[in-house]
Amino acid sequence: MSIQDWGAIGEILSAAAIFVTLVYLATQIKYARLTAMDINRTNRVVGIRDLNGIIATNAVAREAWNKSLGPEYRRLHTDIAESLELSFDQASIVISQGANWGYTHWVQYRSMKTPEDEAELKNIIKVWYGENPMRTLLNHESFQAFFEADFVTWLDEIVGIDD
Repeated sequence: MSIQDWGAIGEILSAAAIFVTLVYLATQIKYARLTAMDINRTNRVVGIRDLNGIIATNAVAREAWNKSLGPEYRRLHTDIAESLELSFDQASIVISQGANWGYTHWVQYRSMKTPEDEAELKNIIKVWYGENPMRTLLNHESFQAFFEADFVTWLDEIVGIDD
């Protein structure tokens, strides 16, 4: 083999190495983007849980929040209070905490990567959401509106919302 033949082989190997490197980098960028999205989603839910926690644990904040509710959100509170035989104030606490559970599991649902992760979450959902208060909350269209339709459909497949 001449030096030109070895040079040609080297160029082919270099081109293959560059291609493999580009594929590797593209894969790394994809997973970095997915990780950033998961972190962003998790941070949003932490903020929501913090705000809901204030409403659930601070009577003054809850009273002000409940006074300012619009008609649809007020109907949710009234319906939940009647369905679960609670006061309006108690329903506000239950809704806030139910939303915290829902958002926590929504983040897990959106971030799932393995069949084992999904099986674990389905088990939690089946047990926790299959009974009150979560079942009553999930049956209410105003509570369902807190979440993406695909998540609500997924929950329905697990616990049978509306049955």
